[in-house]
Amino acid sequence: MCSISGFLIFNRGVTKSLIEDIKEEFKSILLKSEERGRDSFGIVLLTRHGEFRILKFIDRVSNVIDKIDSIFDEDAIAGIANCRAEPTTEFVAKKSINDVQPMIGNYIAVTHNGIIVNDFELEKKYNIVKSSRIDASIIPPLLEKKWNGTLEDLQKILVYDLIGSYALAILDRRKPGILWLATNFKPLYVMWDSKKEVLYFSSFDYYLQDLNKPIWGQRPIKRIEPYSVHEISINYTWRSLSLWKQDVEDFRKRKKVLVIASGGLDSTVVATLLVKQGFDVTLLHFNYRHRAEKKEKEAIYKIAQFLSVPVIEIDTNLFKLIGHSPLIGEGEINKIDMGREGAEFAHEWVPARNLIFYSIAIALAEAWGYDYIASGINLEEASAYPDNEMEFVRLLDKVVPYATSPQKKVRLLMPVGHLVKHEIVKLGLEIGAPLHLTWSCYEGGEKHCGRCGPCYMRRWAFKINGVKDPVEYDLPEDFEKEFWKNCKSYIIPKPIVKTTK
Repeated sequence: MCSISGFLIFNRGVTKSLIEDIKEEFKSILLKSEERGRDSFGIVLLTRHGEFRILKFIDRVSNVIDKIDSIFDEDAIAGIANCRAEPTTEFVAKKSINDVQPMIGNYIAVTHNGIIVNDFELEKKYNIVKSSRIDASIIPPLLEKKWNGTLEDLQKILVYDLIGSYALAILDRRKPGILWLATNFKPLYVMWDSKKEVLYFSSFDYYLQDLNKPIWGQRPIKRIEPYSVHEISINYTWRSLSLWKQDVEDFRKRKKVLVIASGGLDSTVVATLLVKQGFDVTLLHFNYRHRAEKKEKEAIYKIAQFLSVPVIEIDTNLFKLIGHSPLIGEGEINKIDMGREGAEFAHEWVPARNLIFYSIAIALAEAWGYDYIASGINLEEASAYPDNEMEFVRLLDKVVPYATSPQKKVRLLMPVGHLVKHEIVKLGLEIGAPLHLTWSCYEGGEKHCGRCGPCYMRRWAFKINGVKDPVEYDLPEDFEKEFWKNCKSYIIPKPIVKTTK
């Protein structure tokens, strides 16, 4: 448990003034990164001539920060550092300098954040000896024993030999112009200073710069993606490989997907599309004591039978406990202006519903071996519901590697995330989705009410496509006439014509 930091200088014309600026920038990063480690501090600086300059202290960085001045000069090309928080399981009462990171072998230096749980097994397996009781000390001799220096070989070592957690940076004094960065699920960020031509890295983005400052004057920061390894050269090459076993072993045939399905238009089109694309689909349906629970449940099993896919059904009273939503009986469904107002604003918001659904789906996917989770999140409803926005799914997808156990890869899909309702209906008609079996209404009557927000959008979506909605509505004739009288100003395209051989 540490923070790791470092830099790589691309600039060929390093001056005393430039190296002074880099040194001060790096000091600022190190002082912030003390947040993640106060038991010891170390830095390894690599020169252009392949020399390691080493400073290690059984002290916190803030107490010794000015002592790093002595190793900085114009010969510097890269540096890696470590502020260590000593784990309870690796407590060393009497530490020596050898117990302080970065760890150094004959020609490789490594700074590591995380826990290597099989360090003793690796010693026996490869007949190597650690330089310290600290787990990270296994990495330099392991690499010097097994690694041929290529990114591809490093990928295999990290995937198949190291067990545990890590974010690490590697320097090889035989190759002073290259930095290797890797992480499974420990945090790691890089920042590029284009003026000075220097790449910095550290465990958090806010160690690299003040994220609360205005965008102007700031330098771009990039998160290193979980389960990835990178080879960065001062010749401006950056190569990356995946550290997911599924990717390394080419699991292209594995396409198991859990579709969060309500029985409505959107998730039904998504499920149909994924079936046609060759995915192994399972529908995940939630009964959460909402108004249309009975009708949605009926719909989901009819849809599953039509698509020949299984259903996982979950009953929960959680949302009754949470409350504060007309969908679960607290207040009335908004039916103002024939349903338009309910379609354009989240009157029926259920607190954190999609986040909770996704959380359960992620747990099921991890436990039961699903590769993907999909839903009917779409562009139309994103205007009213924040948790229907593509950004919600995109950011949640980035969080998933930190929410699942090591090497459990689960990705989130949003096949109709970029579509509005009439485009979803058009797609559904084209692929033969069972739209006639779907239930969209917030109410749970025998027929769709025709007055709530989803009914409003649904009716319009079919009308725009020039196709009769296959479901029935509980509406008087005068309401229908009034509703469609408002549609005359719209140009209705020609109906979709499906041809079959």
